Amino acid sequence: MRYVTHSVFRIVNADADEMTEHYARTLSPAKVEPLQRGALISVEDQHYAVGRCSVWNGRCHSGMKVTLSGGPDAYALYLPSSSVMAIDTGRKQLVSEPATGLLGDMSCFDKLVLHEGRSHIGMAFEKSAMIRQLSELLDAPVASSIDFADVVNLTTVKGSRIAALGNLVWSCLDIDHEHQPSSTFIERLLQAMMTMLLETVPNNYSVRLAKPMSPAIPKRLKRAIEYMHANISSPIGITDVAEAAGTSVRALQAAFQQFKDTTPLNYLRTIRLEGARKALADPAISMSVAEVARSWGFSHMGRFAALYHQSFGEMPSDAAKLRRSGSK
Repeated sequence: MRYVTHSVFRIVNADADEMTEHYARTLSPAKVEPLQRGALISVEDQHYAVGRCSVWNGRCHSGMKVTLSGGPDAYALYLPSSSVMAIDTGRKQLVSEPATGLLGDMSCFDKLVLHEGRSHIGMAFEKSAMIRQLSELLDAPVASSIDFADVVNLTTVKGSRIAALGNLVWSCLDIDHEHQPSSTFIERLLQAMMTMLLETVPNNYSVRLAKPMSPAIPKRLKRAIEYMHANISSPIGITDVAEAAGTSVRALQAAFQQFKDTTPLNYLRTIRLEGARKALADPAISMSVAEVARSWGFSHMGRFAALYHQSFGEMPSDAAKLRRSGSK
């Protein structure tokens, strides 16, 4: 069982340097400035960490601007209760005010502007946790990132449910420890929130999520797939996968044939190829073709190139050239 950790900070009438130092020490490197030159800053925050998620209630009494040097690799949900916050992502500005929530990729956040009296409940979900939740909903591997619509209208039926669940999560945390539900219970609520966000906030997987669900797959097959993803760069074989799933090789082959219409090793090869293709096309990744191949479990470059061409109709080097030309 994971434990809930709790931290509190309250800063009253601090100058910009004090706040910048505090952020660097407790949250993440950032430059903090008051909205009015020379003004002092007062903020308070309660923060809970539960597994790969975190929940906080923040209040900015004075207003401030926070310039980030790189946000965490997580999706953040903001449920406002008062005043306004604006987030600059470099491409566009997102604005949250009462009845308007925000859901965004924190790694893209450049600047946050919190106006006087701003308060909200915030939740952060590590990308790996959100992608795993999506994979379970789709019953399939997820090869690309999730792009959510940024604004969440909390006055709609769906939006009000998100707000209600967010307040329930906070109410389960913000009480005396002796009355607090178990961390397992709170984790389940946060998983429910991830499911609700994936199913109700428009994103690039919404069409697939709206399709009728396939029959539930056996737990051992799910464990086999999870093992593959967790050991994607390692030289694993079907015996390793079967052992990790707690089943026999024959039973594992039958399960993959019945529920995935393929063999275990073909399934593993497919998710490796899809992952390698995504990495080769990503301008933010500077690895060579050989390095990408090895990071996705391919040790023989000639075999990798042949499989890649067979699957995608192009050579890995072609994708790498496009990535380099696109990043210039």
